[in-house]
Amino acid sequence: MRTQSRIATTKQIRQLESEWIKHCGSSWGQVLMEIAGRATAQEVLSLWRENPGLVTVVCGRGNNGGDGMVVARYLYLWDIAVKVITVSRDAEAEAEAEPDVKMSSAEAQTNANILRNLGVEILSAGDNFDQELEEASLIVDAVFGTGLDRDVDGPFRRVIDGINRSGKHVVAIDIPSGVNSDTGKIMASAVRADKTVTFGYLKPGLLCHPGASLAGDLSLVDIGLPNLDGGQPLICLSTADHARALLPPRPSDSNKGTFGTVLAIAGSLGMSGAGLLATTSSLKTGAGLVLLATPKSLLSSLPPGEVIYIPIDETGDSSIGLKALPAITSKLETCSAVILGPGISMNEETVQFVHKFLQETLADSGKPCIIDADALNAIAKKPDGFPKDSGDKIVLTPHPKELSRLMEVSVQEIQADRISWALKAAEQFNCTIVLKGSRTVIASTDGEVFINPTGNPGMATAGAGDVLSGIIGALLAQGLVPIDAATLGVYIHGMAGDVAAGELGETGVVAGDIKDAIPYAIQALERGEMSVIERQIFALDAVAES
Repeated sequence: MRTQSRIATTKQIRQLESEWIKHCGSSWGQVLMEIAGRATAQEVLSLWRENPGLVTVVCGRGNNGGDGMVVARYLYLWDIAVKVITVSRDAEAEAEAEPDVKMSSAEAQTNANILRNLGVEILSAGDNFDQELEEASLIVDAVFGTGLDRDVDGPFRRVIDGINRSGKHVVAIDIPSGVNSDTGKIMASAVRADKTVTFGYLKPGLLCHPGASLAGDLSLVDIGLPNLDGGQPLICLSTADHARALLPPRPSDSNKGTFGTVLAIAGSLGMSGAGLLATTSSLKTGAGLVLLATPKSLLSSLPPGEVIYIPIDETGDSSIGLKALPAITSKLETCSAVILGPGISMNEETVQFVHKFLQETLADSGKPCIIDADALNAIAKKPDGFPKDSGDKIVLTPHPKELSRLMEVSVQEIQADRISWALKAAEQFNCTIVLKGSRTVIASTDGEVFINPTGNPGMATAGAGDVLSGIIGALLAQGLVPIDAATLGVYIHGMAGDVAAGELGETGVVAGDIKDAIPYAIQALERGEMSVIERQIFALDAVAES
């Protein structure tokens, strides 16, 4: 099994297929379509057995439709009742004339001709499309493949909406029709699939919302393409194999100094819990020693425990003051990594502290640092003051609203293309970016992107980000470079959330539950356990490779 699963953009997959067909000969395009269609037919057969009946394959006129024609042929040869309905821009006129099917590529046309010769029923979508679907037990969506870059309308919109209205189980070929394969954006309307069978490589739109919500279960089929080497952006799915390989070693002759010291600069009046969540999460992730530098008036309310408290000067609002810099600077000399931001507030003097600390103290120290929460908002007030020269040691962990402030664009723009905006932020700030949310995106300055498969809706709870900061901070302290600490940290964080949800149910999960589940998540990773998404993806892939 691959330790990383490469994710291909539309441009990358088309170039790879084109070069491979050119290398192998023009007939190889027909072979690729045959392999893809047969693999999809096997998936359809598995679902059909649960609810036997007529299978209706809805085909566009491109190569995705050609794949659908192959599916229909195999189902027919396996004695399964099958009907094909085609859709094009002139669907209504074609339905009246009942013409021969005209596909847009030679490979697709060949498969349409074979179906005609076999006597398989092929209709054109017309006004009675909804009625045509009523007798189906299962629908195969082969309308659009990858590369859709404009809103669907006309007969395509009516067909997609009709599939969704039918209430039937749907298998999508390569990607649900109407989903942008590079961003996951819905292009006016998109098919809601129960399963998507995709070919060669995963596509970003299958893993980024809202497209990910429409894909259903994912299966990845090896159709015989070569490795996708290099190219920008270099997008991968984080996998258990990759994450496990990054786990810091725990040598038998170690001591607490072996695993590094984390210094967390966190907390303000009413927000002490953020610092505690971050620091205790660092300990549970294996850091040898954890220090919490927090306003001195808060110390009396903090519980005794393993975290060492460092009282620092404060503002009149009990937040971190500028005079705290000397004490923090002295502690910085003995620490291995820094966490800056959880619960520090947006007090004006605290904002000044953040900028002065980043530009002077941290930049001079060369220590790796994770920056989160209010520290991000402080940076957003003066982005030009960010120490880009030290960015190779820094991880920023914004949620979409925080990134929108940093990049001065709307949240909607961020969410519409999360990968691109994470990469733009990594370039602008010259550091590793963790764009939080469902399917968190991690981006480096080198154009590397990882999409995380772990986690669940129960993690949308106050303090979950502080736990993530603590995990990544501990991994930085144990010697991982920022992109590796971020990638592994996000994977562990999501897996801990999955462990907690498995015990408590998603609704009842709070940040402290995620923190407490960190050791169990690491154990599960060490045992080779993987996310639900990975188990879906690699099940069919393993069959194809065997």
